[in-house]
Amino acid sequence: MSSSGDSSTKSHEHPKGSCPMTGKTYDFCPRQAGDVRSPCPALNALANHGYLPRDGKNIGVWGLVRALKNGYHLSTMLSCILSFSAMLLLGQYRSLSLSDLARHNMIEHNASLVHRDDNNGAEYAPTRVDKKLLAALCAEGGKTLPNKITLEDAARIRVKREAQCGKLDGLHAEIARGEIVIAIGVLGGKDAAKNGVNISALHEWMQHERLPVGWKPDHTQGLYQTYKMAKYVRERMRELGTQQPSNEPSQSSKAIGDQY
Repeated sequence: MSSSGDSSTKSHEHPKGSCPMTGKTYDFCPRQAGDVRSPCPALNALANHGYLPRDGKNIGVWGLVRALKNGYHLSTMLSCILSFSAMLLLGQYRSLSLSDLARHNMIEHNASLVHRDDNNGAEYAPTRVDKKLLAALCAEGGKTLPNKITLEDAARIRVKREAQCGKLDGLHAEIARGEIVIAIGVLGGKDAAKNGVNISALHEWMQHERLPVGWKPDHTQGLYQTYKMAKYVRERMRELGTQQPSNEPSQSSKAIGDQY
């Protein structure tokens, strides 16, 4: 392992020996016994494809930066902000394992779109995607554009989850919005701010923690673009929180194309 903590080529254990995917260029292999994962499907997918250590352990900050850039084409600035912020919030300045991200109410939070709340007082929250919550998430799509989850849908979904689980504090509310915004922005392509992401692609990515078949990044997801998308979701959440439920797109959602 290098001094930066980059061990993305490190093997993990299989019942019958070493990983058959090690040495191949970012081929998918699901977690094995002894591997650790986080509550974040994005990072888990990077480990399952070998952009991060396949065992999910001993990840240095620069290894995390490189994985976000190479796997999802996040900009250097956005990758650095996410990586260094994770280290800072966890209080781990040399390295982390993906399982560290499950420490409750550090980065992980209640009202997740696809994970059950940690209501039993445990230090570590669940890391497995809840299939019922994932199905509920996907069922909210298609109401703005057919077969898509858009930023408008994301705002509505977040309002519903926080109504179910309780409102988040300011920091975790920003984290929660950022998670779905980056997912839409990366997987949906360069026009995702207007057109959203295919429901099937988001479902595959979250359920199997695998990059969607045939997907390749077609743009660099930058800090300013992500900020604008998150700002839109935040403002729509505020509006939706004061409105009666409606199936009609709001004037704000109709005008979203004017913002991008």
